[in-house]
Amino acid sequence: MNFSALKEFDKVATGFSGIWLVFQVYPILYLMQNDSFSPLSKGLGLLCFLIFSLTYLLSFGAYRLLTAPNPVKKTLYWSLLLLLPLGGLTFFLGPWVLYGTTYFVALWCFHEPQLLGIRVGISITVLSFITLLVFFPQIFEAGGFGFIAGSGFVVFMAILSYLSDQHQRKEEELAQAQQAESIARDVHDILGHTLTVISLKAELASALAETQPEKASQEMRQVAELSRTALAEVRATVTRLKRPDFAGEIEAAYRALETAQITAHLPQPADATKAGNNAALFSWVLREAITNIVRHSSAQNCWVNLTAERLEIIDDGATGEFVMGEGLTGLKNRVTEAGGDLILTHHPNTSLLVTMNGQDTPDIPSAPTTESKP
Repeated sequence: MNFSALKEFDKVATGFSGIWLVFQVYPILYLMQNDSFSPLSKGLGLLCFLIFSLTYLLSFGAYRLLTAPNPVKKTLYWSLLLLLPLGGLTFFLGPWVLYGTTYFVALWCFHEPQLLGIRVGISITVLSFITLLVFFPQIFEAGGFGFIAGSGFVVFMAILSYLSDQHQRKEEELAQAQQAESIARDVHDILGHTLTVISLKAELASALAETQPEKASQEMRQVAELSRTALAEVRATVTRLKRPDFAGEIEAAYRALETAQITAHLPQPADATKAGNNAALFSWVLREAITNIVRHSSAQNCWVNLTAERLEIIDDGATGEFVMGEGLTGLKNRVTEAGGDLILTHHPNTSLLVTMNGQDTPDIPSAPTTESKP
């Protein structure tokens, strides 16, 4: 026996399983109100009820208490333990002892493997029904059908639980597949074009090394810059995968800016809770903005200000005429659909501001005061 299981007693499982003990009220009343039993017999009967109830509760709260090579045999061992006090109750209840089938059905239906348990539970219910109908019709007519109804209800609940688990498992598999697709897309977007350009520029630099050394040196500097940018985006992607929420997005932004040698003035990851219901949207905004800053801005500093309904990203990189690319256009549409506004300005730094409360945009400072590192 594994007594360490008692230290990890599952109170929740015990509570849910204990609900079915209400079915013991009627056989206990039958025992106590039957004058043919002596006080000693009634005491022994109550002891059997107590042992049966405790064993049943332990089978859920401390299932690992019994050691077995597999879950099926473990459930079988618990079933045999339940049979001992139930066999004792046969002397007091006679055929009414079949009320106990409900507990065996629950024991099998709510332990792994659940599908096999449901099949066993259905078998127990059907056999109990046939036994009452064929051998004890008087019990069946006197209310014994309630035992069958109770067992059937347990099976029904187990089937619903199994279907719910299957649905959740499929959703998790779909989420994993979508994440894998997202990773593949990110890696392709980050490295596909960049590595191609790096390869071409490296070949060009090699060809120009002897005849045009200055031009070759310029090409190699561009190779170094492209490599640094790609590394920044890869690090951001890895951080994002480890922590796929707004707090993780803040960490990913810091890693990307740090690798790109851009000084980051960001809120702490713990401040991500300020975003509330806007966290998912702000994650998309921050990701797109930081990607653009790392790739195109040549900035030295990046500031991020965050409130519950406002996200502002500012960089001191190149300004001038700006054209909304496909990424920012899609992001603006997403923000608009969510009921917010996305405003891109230069005052004199480049600022991307998202507001979710519909208020007018306040004056944008050139250097926000928020400055911290995750």
